[in-house]
Amino acid sequence: MQFVTTSEYTYWWPIKVKRPHPEKSGQWVTETFEMKFSALDQDKAEAIVAEIREIKDEAERIRREHDHLIAACRDWRGVLDGDKQQVPFGEDMLLTMLKAAPWYRQGIYEAYSRSLMADGGRLGN
Repeated sequence: MQFVTTSEYTYWWPIKVKRPHPEKSGQWVTETFEMKFSALDQDKAEAIVAEIREIKDEAERIRREHDHLIAACRDWRGVLDGDKQQVPFGEDMLLTMLKAAPWYRQGIYEAYSRSLMADGGRLGN
């Protein structure tokens, strides 16, 4: 593949969410979907971190803790509601998912981190 420059590099990455099984005690369920990430440029990433660090109000700082990830997420596919209908991507829906349960946060953050490392897709296989 040839190297092609672009102002914003986006890519799809698999997300695995492992959570406790709702019916079977002590067992896990793995759900999967894909997230479209954007590789944030260094200046933007550092600006987000600095902005959050400067917030004096702890509640506001906690409210903004996911800003970096939210800035990197562009879309998803394979996210369904209870009626098996596609859930449209949006920052509010993503934030709701990140706050809903630790398993969703963990799955998304781990996938994003792996996507930023060379050979990240091979980890855990």
